[in-house]
Amino acid sequence: MMTGLCNWMNGREGQIVMGVATLVGGLHMVLSESQPVLGMLDIGGLTVMGKEVGVQQVLGAVLTVGGACWVYDWCCSSEM
Repeated sequence: MMTGLCNWMNGREGQIVMGVATLVGGLHMVLSESQPVLGMLDIGGLTVMGKEVGVQQVLGAVLTVGGACWVYDWCCSSEM
Protein backbone atom coordinates (compact mmCIF):
# COMPACT_ATOMS: atom_id res chain seq x y z
CA MET A 1 0.00 0.00 0.00
CA MET A 2 2.78 2.44 0.89
CA THR A 3 4.62 1.56 -2.31
CA GLY A 4 1.55 2.45 -4.35
CA LEU A 5 1.10 5.72 -2.46
CA CYS A 6 4.77 6.64 -2.89
CA ASN A 7 4.66 5.79 -6.58
CA TRP A 8 1.55 7.97 -7.00
CA MET A 9 3.18 10.87 -5.13
CA ASN A 10 6.20 10.65 -7.44
CA GLY A 11 3.95 10.70 -10.51
CA ARG A 12 2.51 13.74 -12.28
CA GLU A 13 -0.85 13.68 -10.45
CA GLY A 14 0.72 13.41 -7.01
CA GLN A 15 3.21 16.12 -7.88
CA ILE A 16 0.51 18.69 -8.70
CA VAL A 17 -1.55 17.80 -5.62
CA MET A 18 1.46 18.17 -3.32
CA GLY A 19 2.66 21.30 -5.11
CA VAL A 20 -0.67 23.09 -4.78
CA ALA A 21 -1.12 21.98 -1.15
CA THR A 22 2.39 23.14 -0.24
CA LEU A 23 1.96 26.45 -2.08
CA VAL A 24 -1.38 27.22 -0.42
CA GLY A 25 -0.13 26.15 3.02
CA GLY A 26 2.98 28.29 2.66
CA LEU A 27 1.02 31.36 1.58
CA HIS A 28 -1.35 30.85 4.50
CA MET A 29 1.55 30.76 6.94
CA VAL A 30 3.24 33.83 5.44
CA LEU A 31 0.08 35.93 5.39
CA SER A 32 -1.26 34.87 8.81
CA GLU A 33 -0.51 36.71 12.01
CA SER A 34 2.32 35.17 14.04
CA GLN A 35 1.24 32.63 16.61
CA PRO A 36 3.16 30.68 19.23
CA VAL A 37 4.98 27.74 17.65
CA LEU A 38 3.02 24.53 18.28
CA GLY A 39 0.77 26.53 20.58
CA MET A 40 3.28 26.54 23.40
CA LEU A 41 6.57 28.15 22.33
CA ASP A 42 6.45 31.92 21.98
CA ILE A 43 9.57 32.57 19.93
CA GLY A 44 10.00 36.26 19.13
CA GLY A 45 10.65 37.65 15.71
CA LEU A 46 11.70 40.76 13.86
CA THR A 47 9.51 43.58 12.65
CA VAL A 48 10.00 44.25 8.94
CA MET A 49 8.02 47.05 7.30
CA GLY A 50 5.48 47.00 10.13
CA LYS A 51 4.89 43.24 9.98
CA GLU A 52 6.26 40.80 12.50
CA VAL A 53 8.41 38.16 10.84
CA GLY A 54 8.97 35.05 12.90
CA VAL A 55 9.46 31.32 12.55
CA GLN A 56 5.99 30.90 11.05
CA GLN A 57 6.63 33.36 8.23
CA VAL A 58 10.08 31.94 7.46
CA LEU A 59 8.68 28.39 7.26
CA GLY A 60 5.79 29.69 5.16
CA ALA A 61 8.21 31.34 2.74
CA VAL A 62 10.17 28.08 2.36
CA LEU A 63 6.95 26.12 1.75
CA THR A 64 5.73 28.73 -0.75
CA VAL A 65 8.94 28.57 -2.78
CA GLY A 66 8.95 24.77 -2.67
CA GLY A 67 5.31 24.56 -3.74
CA ALA A 68 5.82 27.09 -6.52
CA CYS A 69 8.76 25.08 -7.87
CA TRP A 70 6.69 21.88 -7.75
CA VAL A 71 3.79 23.47 -9.65
CA TYR A 72 6.14 25.18 -12.12
CA ASP A 73 7.89 21.87 -12.80
CA TRP A 74 4.53 20.16 -13.27
CA CYS A 75 3.12 22.68 -15.72
CA CYS A 76 6.28 23.70 -17.54
CA SER A 77 8.32 20.51 -17.65
CA SER A 78 8.96 19.05 -21.08
CA GLU A 79 8.33 15.58 -19.63
CA MET A 80 4.61 14.81 -20.09
